[in-house]
Amino acid sequence: MDRTKFCEKVEVDDIGELDYLRNNLSRFTMQYPPDKYIVSETDLLRPDMISYKAYGDVGFWWIIMYVNDIDCIYIDLVEGMTLDIPSLIDLYNFHKQYALR
Repeated sequence: MDRTKFCEKVEVDDIGELDYLRNNLSRFTMQYPPDKYIVSETDLLRPDMISYKAYGDVGFWWIIMYVNDIDCIYIDLVEGMTLDIPSLIDLYNFHKQYALR
């Protein structure tokens, strides 16, 4: 799932750009219980690998970080922490309802 699909497209000086500040990400909710994942040493600095282990796809790393309030993987992602991994059903429903493009 491409996170840019949730950002508004705007025109700046006649050039189309994505506005990452105007998006629907804050509307993501979990209706189903999330899976839990404990961060290991090999996961540090690699949220894409956490996504791959959870979903079999590296493309969901950003939603895992968003749900767990991780702004900076260098500081906030630490070994031993437990992450909530959203259900694929919640991800599908969110995409279906809020994707802008």
